[in-house]
Amino acid sequence: MTVNWTIIGTGVIANEMATAFNQNNRNIYGVFSRNADKTRQFANKYGINHEFSELSDVFSDDLVDAVYIATPHNTHFDIAKQAIAHGKHVLMEKAITLNKADLDTLEQLAQQHHVVLLEAMTLVHMPLIKKIKSLITENLLGDIKHINVTLGSVKPYDPKNRFFNPDLGGGVLLDMGVYALSGVRYFMSEQPNNIQSFVDYAPTGVDEQSVTILHNRSGEMATVSVSLQAKQPKTLTISGTKGYIQIPEYPRAQEASWYHVDTEKTERISEGNTDDALFYEIADFESIINNSDNLQQYKGITDDVFSIFEEMKKSWSEQKANS
Repeated sequence: MTVNWTIIGTGVIANEMATAFNQNNRNIYGVFSRNADKTRQFANKYGINHEFSELSDVFSDDLVDAVYIATPHNTHFDIAKQAIAHGKHVLMEKAITLNKADLDTLEQLAQQHHVVLLEAMTLVHMPLIKKIKSLITENLLGDIKHINVTLGSVKPYDPKNRFFNPDLGGGVLLDMGVYALSGVRYFMSEQPNNIQSFVDYAPTGVDEQSVTILHNRSGEMATVSVSLQAKQPKTLTISGTKGYIQIPEYPRAQEASWYHVDTEKTERISEGNTDDALFYEIADFESIINNSDNLQQYKGITDDVFSIFEEMKKSWSEQKANS
């Protein structure tokens, strides 16, 4: 099945996605943004024939099969709700929603209308990440004991910027945290049942940085450190009784190092290509449209991550009450 895509939004990631569509012979049927000039420029740049001036026109067009939503976090719920109600498949940039309740509502609606809803999380679509998951499944790392994830940037403080503006879904959790916790949950054998988290806030009240400790009934632990004001390596390390695998640049990784306890040697493993990260995402999404059985392996990660978010927020509330 050839999927007719419409891109909603014309920002940086929308441009990257449009390039991936075109380079891999996918059909960008249309584009929409609230700025007519930007819509026209985007359409001309990527050879898109349909420029939509109203969202309602996107959803009423029977030739639109799927939408890719690349607008700010705070707009995701309303746009996706309309798209799903009109029978459109939805691939939506992270963070897919602002909270678990909104995610549950959209997932229920998607099920009712028999369409696919998926968060655009490159990490879980990368061939290297899938390969490492298979190594763990084959017990080549032994029993997994600890996962450590770090991700941090220094963002210039601006209360109007989306990173720091609560009205735009700001905060490190919905930006970097969703990547870090998706990585943790993907490699944990089951959902954490014990979560402790510590947070510092920006002057606008959004979470500026946090450190979180997670533990599950299988004895697997994880630590996650994310920050908008401290540069940290973008690294995920999975440690087991037989060795560890360290994945630099883990959201779009193509290489990792594997240390073996028995030989005390490190080998390099590689799979896929960082430059094709968005295409892997597109290809997996289209495979789910053709076979819905493929959805659960991705949907389950997103559901669990947003449940973790809720527990983290509870921990933050307790921290604030005791400060």
